[in-house]
Amino acid sequence: MSTIKNLQQKYFSKISPLDLEILISHTIGKPKEFILTHPEFELDELKIKNLKFKIARRAKGEPVAYITGCKEFYGLDFKVNKNVLIPRPETEQIVELVISNLPACPVDRQSVIWKNKKIVIIDIGTGSGNIIISIAKWLKKSKLPITNYQLLASDISSKSLRVAKQNAKKHKVENKIKFLQGDLLKPFVKNKIFKIQNSKFKILITANLPYLSRKIYDSTPADVKKYEPKFALYSPKNGLEHYEKLFKQIKIIIPCYMLHATCYMEISPEQKNKLAKLIKNYFPQSKTVFHKDLAEKWRVCEINITPKKSVLV
Repeated sequence: MSTIKNLQQKYFSKISPLDLEILISHTIGKPKEFILTHPEFELDELKIKNLKFKIARRAKGEPVAYITGCKEFYGLDFKVNKNVLIPRPETEQIVELVISNLPACPVDRQSVIWKNKKIVIIDIGTGSGNIIISIAKWLKKSKLPITNYQLLASDISSKSLRVAKQNAKKHKVENKIKFLQGDLLKPFVKNKIFKIQNSKFKILITANLPYLSRKIYDSTPADVKKYEPKFALYSPKNGLEHYEKLFKQIKIIIPCYMLHATCYMEISPEQKNKLAKLIKNYFPQSKTVFHKDLAEKWRVCEINITPKKSVLV
């Protein structure tokens, strides 16, 4: 038997202290705070063996989230595996922006733009489901009427959708979200989800699509390139191919069904100017706002799109 303190002293040079704390915490089934306050806690031989195995995996570069099978996002614990991108703290900003602009939020409850509209929130490339599930969880906890909401999510990968559905069930919002497999917005169009009520239909689109250029992808840490799915990270055309494809789909949908749409997309900071030009090419009358993350880097692009002939209620 060894104590937490003994194990920390023995393995601190193998991996980072923070990673070691997380792995010990996961092994003994206790919160990280327990590690700090109970250094005398003893692990039996089976747990020590399990911990050594995890430390060896981390020492080879495997991300801690894949070793533990979970990652915290927006205060919630999400299941992750090699089929989904590990949620990043920066992506929480998308959730915050969506919530701050919902009519359920007290600040916007009286907004004439939102009055009597059905609100559809669509998460494109949902991965682990972290964005849409966090929004659904917030709506559920808000205790405000959400009968006019429809929550949807898509991913081209069936394996990713399997993880997302498991997370939705884990957080008890599986009946609030409809998951569909397909390329970006295509599965929703095929299911005729957009063919309702014209101007009384408002869409919020969230998208954390692959946006790393070849140059940036090649410069990412080894543990990212070796373990996280490349299809969820890299995009051709300077990292903008997936977003341009999304714009093409939106441009077809908006005029056809006279919809109001707001799109929140995570981006790489250096893409700001090129993306702004691309947006103007597809949506010349749109209003685009870029948001900085906590590190003061451009991280989220917000596009507000209104069809020419629509009338706001």
